[in-house]
Amino acid sequence: GAFCNGILAGLVAITAGCSVVKPWESCIIGLIAGLGYQGGSMLLSRLQIDDVVDAFPVHGVNGLWAIIAAGLFGNPDEGIGGNGVFYGGDQLGVQVVGALAIIAWTATWSICILFPLRRFGLLRLGDHFQEHGADVMEHSPAKAYNEGNDFQRAQV
Repeated sequence: GAFCNGILAGLVAITAGCSVVKPWESCIIGLIAGLGYQGGSMLLSRLQIDDVVDAFPVHGVNGLWAIIAAGLFGNPDEGIGGNGVFYGGDQLGVQVVGALAIIAWTATWSICILFPLRRFGLLRLGDHFQEHGADVMEHSPAKAYNEGNDFQRAQV
């Protein structure tokens, strides 16, 4: 879980600025992404928020970090683009405005969609499903590899 999510966090974090940062800068961005993932995951656990696959720490926290990092790094004198604050540029302000717009858009639509679903009891599976697991209750076959099925017999 956490190892793979840490890798994903680094990939998410470098996506916004991958065309304008140098390799050593991408290492810093990835390192901070790993810390951001771990901190976000620990915060969700402490707040008792159910995020089984740590989607928010991976994509939310590190998507936001990616937007900010794109405004920090990228030297326009290198000819690879970018206008980062670390090189005297002014891209960070644009990135912050973009991040705030994304947060507002996401929060608005999440509230509009998820609160009514929660209000009418449609957001989660019933207790019976949760006790037995959705894989057993909803999906067929119950396990990924049925032993002795027709396909395996045909291969022998």
